[in-house]
Amino acid sequence: MRGLHPFLAALALGAALAACSPPEPSHDIAYYRTHPDVRSSKMAACQTDRGKLAATPNCINALAADSEATSRKFWTVPNTAPRVADPGKL
Repeated sequence: MRGLHPFLAALALGAALAACSPPEPSHDIAYYRTHPDVRSSKMAACQTDRGKLAATPNCINALAADSEATSRKFWTVPNTAPRVADPGKL
């Protein structure tokens, strides 16, 4: 019984230190828009642990940046060439 108390104290200390880990810095949508590799890795992490990470600001911002990038890819229409040679002189 005497050897059990130091073990439990060490276990409690380890659990307390593990719970006090520094939080992950949060990034905004513009950061994830300009860093597609970080965005894809964050989205993969959010997909694997939805219950714990889905409501975090980083997951929300990465998903928003990804939806913006996807919508730009499909909804951007190139400008057509003008029909007249010099449209400013009409």
